Amino acid sequence: MIGQTISHYKILEKLGEGGMGIVYKAQDTKLDRLVALKFLPHHLTANETERSRFLQEAKAAAALNHPNVCSVIDIQEHDGQQFIVMEYVDGVTLRSKLPFQDVQQAVHCAIQIGEALSEAHGKGIVHRDVKSDNIMVTGKNHVKVMDFGLAKLKGSMKLTRTSSTVGTLAYMAPEQIQGGKVDARSDIFSFGIVLYETLTGRTPFRGEHEAAMMYSIMNEEPESLLKHRSDLSPEFDRIIRRALEKDPEDRYQSVADMVSELRHEQKKSGRIIRPSIADVAPVHPSSAEEKPVVIQEAGAKKRAIIFVAAGMVLAAVAASVYLFIGREQAIDSLAVLPFENVGGGQDLDYLSDGITESIINNLTRIQGLRVVPRSSAFRFKGKDVDLQEVGSKLSVRAILTGKIVHRGPALDVQVDLVDVKNESQLWGNRYQSDLNSILSLQQQITKEVSSKLGTSLSGEEKEKLSRQSTENTEAYTLYLQGRYYWNRRSAASLEKAIDYFKLAIERDQGYALAYVGLADCYALQTQYTGTPAAVALPRAQEATEKALQLDNTLAEAHTTLAFIHQSRWKFDAAEKEYKHSIELNRKYATTYHWYSLLLHYVGRSEEASAVIQRAYEIDPLSPIIILNVGLAPFYKGDYNKALAYFRKSNEIDPSFASGYSFAGLVYFKLKDYVQALPLLEKGLELSGRSSESISYLGYYYGKIGNRQKALTLLKENQDRYYAGTGPAYNVARIYEGLGDRDKVVEWLERDYRDHSIWMIRLRTDVGWDDVHSDPRFLDLMKKVGVAK
Repeated sequence: MIGQTISHYKILEKLGEGGMGIVYKAQDTKLDRLVALKFLPHHLTANETERSRFLQEAKAAAALNHPNVCSVIDIQEHDGQQFIVMEYVDGVTLRSKLPFQDVQQAVHCAIQIGEALSEAHGKGIVHRDVKSDNIMVTGKNHVKVMDFGLAKLKGSMKLTRTSSTVGTLAYMAPEQIQGGKVDARSDIFSFGIVLYETLTGRTPFRGEHEAAMMYSIMNEEPESLLKHRSDLSPEFDRIIRRALEKDPEDRYQSVADMVSELRHEQKKSGRIIRPSIADVAPVHPSSAEEKPVVIQEAGAKKRAIIFVAAGMVLAAVAASVYLFIGREQAIDSLAVLPFENVGGGQDLDYLSDGITESIINNLTRIQGLRVVPRSSAFRFKGKDVDLQEVGSKLSVRAILTGKIVHRGPALDVQVDLVDVKNESQLWGNRYQSDLNSILSLQQQITKEVSSKLGTSLSGEEKEKLSRQSTENTEAYTLYLQGRYYWNRRSAASLEKAIDYFKLAIERDQGYALAYVGLADCYALQTQYTGTPAAVALPRAQEATEKALQLDNTLAEAHTTLAFIHQSRWKFDAAEKEYKHSIELNRKYATTYHWYSLLLHYVGRSEEASAVIQRAYEIDPLSPIIILNVGLAPFYKGDYNKALAYFRKSNEIDPSFASGYSFAGLVYFKLKDYVQALPLLEKGLELSGRSSESISYLGYYYGKIGNRQKALTLLKENQDRYYAGTGPAYNVARIYEGLGDRDKVVEWLERDYRDHSIWMIRLRTDVGWDDVHSDPRFLDLMKKVGVAK
């Protein structure tokens, strides 16, 4: 065709040929400019329906206007064969420059690739064939991403009637290989491969034949970048590993997020490279394309040939299993119900509860697997449950149940994994052990369960699942007992928990989780036992810091430290720790719960609502989280909506005191004093007459004019204060109900001088409506750091 004129394009030379067509350099005789013509293979435009669909998608690609995208100018036809007219630009393929010796130059190119993909994804266009041969680079390192004319428009049908997946095997995402849904996250996987190749000169997944390559992509973890480049920051390795997650849910959900992290790393090195206008020079398409592979869903014959050629080796068998079964079989959500303690007596409940909690915590480390938190799962403890109903309530695909039979010192443990969606048992096993082997038992159960979920674990996840926080069995059982009592949330149980955690630390002074447990007890002492914050918080901080010295990756420890900062009015430091905890573990509901309270305290209510919703998504059956979801509408005056959440918290746990107290406060706000009273009294009773619940009822009586009952409750809280088991804050609230502003300020100033944790609630808490305009009250808010 060289020398021919097609339409108004004179073909000058052939630039390249591959499975996706032939590319020619041509002269646009109308506009006197150079262009590139890409003649498409017949299978892409085989009939009228497909031609129409292709034209629609090419039009969408032509709408892309970005400095890092090779523009589609036109699409035409010659002798029944369609061709794409693209801008002609002068440069070389990225492949020809690999690997980059200068890390900054590599990152500079990667950011440009990411920005091109981000522009396309923003318009609903998925490239589907991101590879180093489809990326051109000028002499000044300006990047152009090619072949968006062959991309797939979001929501459109696939290009061929056989539902084939177009792409180049070495760069395909697992879902592409399986013929599954392809979206922007598939491009992110391919982009991760390109970046890996840019830095190392090799692709992360390799195989001698197609079946082995498929197996590698779908099952194997890439070697660390640091093995190939000693000059790289570990952050680059983390970024690429996240892009190369097997499950799309575990990857970056947008290219923009990945580019943002790359920019951050670039800035840390102090060299930010930005192209000048002169750098934006034309680049021409690849002169030597790697042949793309078309994997057809209906092509059983094709697969048979591939696997025979592979010699039916194990890798091919594994690949074929993946091709036929696919990830749709993988379990993406799981509830671990409390293991049943059979014949062991209540004094051994800590063991069944502890094993359950350990398995939950370990499985939570698997990315892409949603594990129902302890607080929701334990709502079903001791109940005869229907697994289908539980699965529906918790919105999970599978449920793990267990039964522990005690035969003297021996333990007989039966574990079953049930697919509630398909009403079938996926797996079951029986273990025989004893108390001395409890550590290895729970670890073995965790490993076997994870292997039955159908998910592909990264090397890091496998390492985390095999990691033991202590090798000392006695320390571990003491820790389980401590957590058992901590979860019961009463003054007496907290004191017991402290004793057990201290004993666990005596047995193993390097046991980080035991220090976290001890810190959690001290952090809650002020609320549940009335211990002054000046005593409890330093103890909590000391234990937390020790835990972090031993293991600074514990999200729970960072959350506890954030809570301590928050309690000390150090809101910026608290927020920093909450955010760091979320980075370490996005599935720990308590972080979001406590962080939402901080946001409310400082007046960022809209953010608080969003954060507590995340906690609610993770832990939908936690009464305290449900109550806090209701706080946002409560503070806004949307009392009916708030009441629905407060009622729901008590439907889940009829013994949850705060649910009744806040429901009573809603009716009080609505001036329905008849319905308010029994709810406030119920909250008082169930709380064991806590100082806070006393203050709510005393405030109520003061407001409705029953001074005698208000004064009786006032004296009770004053006695608590003088005994060191209650804050001045809850005395002040009753004075507010009685209308004595001077006494309100006087008692609040006592807690201000004591740096009480209760003072951070001044902005939002119930009971200060009438005093909010008092300059003295406003001054206290300002000094605490919660002023409006």
